[in-house]
Amino acid sequence: MKRMAVSFGTLVLLALFSSCSPRRAEVLLDTKALSASELIGLVTDGERKLSTVVGRGTVSFESPELAGSAAFDIALKKPDSLLVTLEGPFGIDVGTLFLSREKYVMYNSMDNRVFTGVPTTGAIRSALPFDLTYEQILDAFSGSFPFPSDQTELESYAVDEGLFRLSFRTDAGVATYWVDNEHLVVTKYERRDKEGRLLMEATLAAVIEQDGISVPRRIKVRFPEQGRQLSVSYSSITLNHPHPSFTFSIPPNAHTVIR
Repeated sequence: MKRMAVSFGTLVLLALFSSCSPRRAEVLLDTKALSASELIGLVTDGERKLSTVVGRGTVSFESPELAGSAAFDIALKKPDSLLVTLEGPFGIDVGTLFLSREKYVMYNSMDNRVFTGVPTTGAIRSALPFDLTYEQILDAFSGSFPFPSDQTELESYAVDEGLFRLSFRTDAGVATYWVDNEHLVVTKYERRDKEGRLLMEATLAAVIEQDGISVPRRIKVRFPEQGRQLSVSYSSITLNHPHPSFTFSIPPNAHTVIR
């Protein structure tokens, strides 16, 4: 296995992170002191520490066709399981979203209809009013937007308004990430096409830390050209819960649509 060379400065940073101090030491905001590959490694290592999420909060959405918000309970297990139970005013059940690699279930209690099938991009888009892939939905609720696996496509690495900024050239255009130097998490993400048009923007805020793992409690994903927006705000969250439950039920008389 290929080993990445780690500078003395990075070893010092890692030693600081593993200390008993209640507050994480900030990384020096200097691209010369910390290379892009070292930063990518530190952020990725932090993301790998997160295995499960159990929480409660509010999700809201806006689109040209409809808009609304609902309370939710969530169980998430990386990298492939998500259960979101939606609740409207006065505790009325609104719906259920379940995602795994093999299956998706989207139940709407308002019309007692359930969409289900293999979670291809087309199937998900037919059930949800957002241009999100299966992986991006999990990323949005876990508050993480991983770097591209092919790091040879790094186009630029700089400091921008108090954050590290890394841009990667992709087949579809450019993906850009902004990294907070205190918690070492992505706090902004953009995807642009080859003509520079902004296709997707994610902003992440209110970062909390539990047992050495940092995650944002507020996540907003926008699709400017489509006029669509999804916002997730956690009121309570538990990281690496040992036993997240993915149990749910659908009324037997629900009308089923398989896609």
